[in-house]
Amino acid sequence: MSDRGLRVLGLNALCMILAGMFLGGVPLIMVVVQAAYHQAPMFNPGADYRGWMMAHLEGLFNGLLVIGVGAICRIGTMPPAREKILVPALLIGGWGNTVAAILAPVFGVRGMVFDGSVANNVVAGLFTVALLASVVALASAIRHLVSAPV
Repeated sequence: MSDRGLRVLGLNALCMILAGMFLGGVPLIMVVVQAAYHQAPMFNPGADYRGWMMAHLEGLFNGLLVIGVGAICRIGTMPPAREKILVPALLIGGWGNTVAAILAPVFGVRGMVFDGSVANNVVAGLFTVALLASVVALASAIRHLVSAPV
């Protein structure tokens, strides 16, 4: 992987982690304050603890996944054509999961299956696109590592 590719992945991964920390973490704190301390939070984020916990962790986990795959793909010389597949696929997968996980509790949905709810279907669609992109990214990374000269 080129320096530019790794820089793009690293910057986006850190932004995913920040999104999880703030866009998922702050509402999670409000839900915990309300449930554990029986006090009115500064704002009511709606949804439930599980939804905000998932939103908080998705940014962290997807950011770390992007950093890890990008770093391990520095082993050997990655052909530019493979990098042109890997980098966008990792970004679509990482951001898709992060954004979908944040939107789910905002809309008060889970997004795990398609149903009659437009909001739920938008979240489920984002998760589906992210899943497909993640499979492409991981397959591309595995192919690179298998074929990289030692």
